[in-house]
Amino acid sequence: MENLNIILTSSLIAGIISAFVSYFISVRLKKLDFKNEYYKEILKKRLNAYQYIEAQIAVLKSVVLDENDNLPYHAIFSFGDVEFFDYQKNLIMAINYNLWIDDRTATILENLNELFYSLNIKTNGMSEIEMHKLGKQYYQKISDLRFELENSTKEGLYNLHNIRKAFKPKKINTKREFRQR
Repeated sequence: MENLNIILTSSLIAGIISAFVSYFISVRLKKLDFKNEYYKEILKKRLNAYQYIEAQIAVLKSVVLDENDNLPYHAIFSFGDVEFFDYQKNLIMAINYNLWIDDRTATILENLNELFYSLNIKTNGMSEIEMHKLGKQYYQKISDLRFELENSTKEGLYNLHNIRKAFKPKKINTKREFRQR
């Protein structure tokens, strides 16, 4: 009889311990599953942001040579001031998603946006020939920013999985400063 009590008590204690262990493992796995789903959503948003950046880089890669003086300018200066603004839609969308990209890429996007803002003011009502001349004048500056953006984007895509690195605050934005170009 005493052996039966020991066996029943041992079985009861083993059942309780296994229930607690099972519960804690289940809770831990649920937390891990939630964290993985969260990271998947962040990765989707980051990929979406980088797609807009990639599209803007592709637009900025198009270069035209002037037949008269063989000087290069970006194709966005070829179609007038209305189309010049339309070519910047991906840049605007990428800036809207800048929360999901690294600080260096966001800074380059802001610099590119400031440059295009000042160029938009200058291009208002310009003829095609004036647009070409302006494009030649800013060819090197736009190309340099595009190369910076492309290299930063490659690095960001390489580190896309590293959420902590991307969201580690390097600078704290307290105000927006606009520099005239």
